[in-house]
Amino acid sequence: MKLLVLSTPLLALALVAFAVQKPGEQKPGGDKPAAGAPDMAAVMAAMERAGAPGAEHKALEPFAGSWDAKVSMFMDPAAPAMESSGSMVSTWILGGRFLEQKYSGDMMGMKFEGIGTWGYDVAAKKYVGTWIDSMTTGIMRQTGSASKDGKSFTMSSLHTDPMTGKDTAGEETVTLDNPNQHTLVMSEMRDGKMVKAMQIVYTRKK
Repeated sequence: MKLLVLSTPLLALALVAFAVQKPGEQKPGGDKPAAGAPDMAAVMAAMERAGAPGAEHKALEPFAGSWDAKVSMFMDPAAPAMESSGSMVSTWILGGRFLEQKYSGDMMGMKFEGIGTWGYDVAAKKYVGTWIDSMTTGIMRQTGSASKDGKSFTMSSLHTDPMTGKDTAGEETVTLDNPNQHTLVMSEMRDGKMVKAMQIVYTRKK
């Protein structure tokens, strides 16, 4: 048995269409929508605008490809950074709407895998992202914006603190150093201050 799963926008559109005219029901005034009913042409136009990738998506093109990763973790400001390595493959999915990021490597001496998405929400006018990995059962949610020159992206993040069970804030900045290298800096809230927690330098594989 197959189940039809609709995304939120498609579900909304289906409900709007159902509200405008039920099967076998004649609209008052012929083809004109009933009073108070949404303008389907306007709904369709808004959906089309919100679903079309544009210049903001194109700005993420330099981050597509296969990368070597050098990771530095800052657990204690007074101690040297913990170093590790990995690799990541970033591929366009869903017709150029999102970059899918697949990471593999080691973290604190253990095998580590992660999957992220990065895109631009046209309706919200924000860059958006998600992250899941093999060290947690939660999902990190991210929203942000690009610098005027398009070479730096700053994302605010929310994830669940395993100690408190509450949402905790973080920040990520991704800077395009050159066409073959970009740097990710992650900061997290510690004792009421945003502190650098991790840096990853990605170098394009040859």
